[in-house]
Amino acid sequence: MYVCICNALRDRELKAAAADPSVKGAACVFRACDAKPKCGRCLPDVADMIAANRLSPDGFAAAAE
Repeated sequence: MYVCICNALRDRELKAAAADPSVKGAACVFRACDAKPKCGRCLPDVADMIAANRLSPDGFAAAAE
């Protein structure tokens, strides 16, 4: 499904970019997708994707390496 309509980015693309441990925020995710946020409506969803990757399976935040 499309998450970012402005850049035609799908959830699969954004989730894959958000899974990179070096990602620090939405700007990093967009950079990895060769795009820039435009209207900003997708930013909360992208932030949720990043946060979901920061949590370990047991629900606790993963330790920083």
